[in-house]
Amino acid sequence: MPPAAVTPLPEPTRSCPAVDPGAGVVRWFFPVVPADNRALERWCRTLGPVVIDSIPRFDFGELGLGDSLVIAVWNVNAGAGDLLALLREELRLDCGGGAPAFAAGAPHFVLLLQEALRRSSDVPDGPRFGVVAPAVPEERRPGPRLGVVEVARRCGLSLFYGPQARNGFETRDGLREDRGPAVLSTLPLSDFVMVELPLESSRRVVPIATVGDGRGHGLRVASVHLITTPPPWRVLATGNTARLRQAMGLVDALDRLAASRDPRPTSTLIAGDLNTWSTREAALRFLRGRFSDSPPALTEPTRGPYPTDHVLFRRTTASGAVGDRIVPGTYRRVGQRYHSDHHPVAAYFTFGR
Repeated sequence: MPPAAVTPLPEPTRSCPAVDPGAGVVRWFFPVVPADNRALERWCRTLGPVVIDSIPRFDFGELGLGDSLVIAVWNVNAGAGDLLALLREELRLDCGGGAPAFAAGAPHFVLLLQEALRRSSDVPDGPRFGVVAPAVPEERRPGPRLGVVEVARRCGLSLFYGPQARNGFETRDGLREDRGPAVLSTLPLSDFVMVELPLESSRRVVPIATVGDGRGHGLRVASVHLITTPPPWRVLATGNTARLRQAMGLVDALDRLAASRDPRPTSTLIAGDLNTWSTREAALRFLRGRFSDSPPALTEPTRGPYPTDHVLFRRTTASGAVGDRIVPGTYRRVGQRYHSDHHPVAAYFTFGR
């Protein structure tokens, strides 16, 4: 298997990815393999910048002492998934009218998306020799086809969006498109990190941000989308360890973050579309071994017949976080797909204090 480690020091040949000048500071991790970086450079030349709205534009109130925080995870299938319907029906935030309407007593949430769509003139035409991935096939559905930045700002949510691939070359409604994972929340986001995973036939990035309880405790959250089925030549080159290699690269970055100085006790939650065919797959077993405080794995299928989507958790050893946990019995598959090809999954999290 080629090296899976990552580094905060980019190759000298790297000129992208780009970050919106108003977005603030983002720490990056890159693969250590030079060939991975040369290929990733061609992918990210065709993408728009990272987008960060660290503070919610709507006042959702504070996370109270002992309050639970909903963690929801969904591969939105680009423009097919009805994100407004998921927010309204599962997370009790109605953004269909003028101002957002958050139901009384509804818990704060963090929503981790994969294949989120961005529609923007900030996405470049696509320079020569850049990689333009084909558009994601979408099921037709009623209602507007909105991008994640549009939805987050309409709903007043904080946002961290990291484009990982172009969504076709053509424009729609005069706008170019890219897609990637995103973090949305009713709470402020901070400590922004982006991990470019080791390359396995297509570019994958992981946005990582931190939410807090207002009393000095943090939860680091990561939206993960591992590779699907690599081509045969890549299977031979890696010994069929493509997803395992990417999982190892992500854990390497998270271990480096955990070892860095952080005044807060900060636990870590990673969740997303791992593209696993079973709960016994090597990549998932590796991650569950490193995230030993995870809830029992869901065996229900979340895409077709496969359990592809997961929530994994580990608490920090720092004092004050010994009670951080996924609330037992709350981890579940959402029954509706909301026009995506994936079911969302959700769980409740509580800080130790």
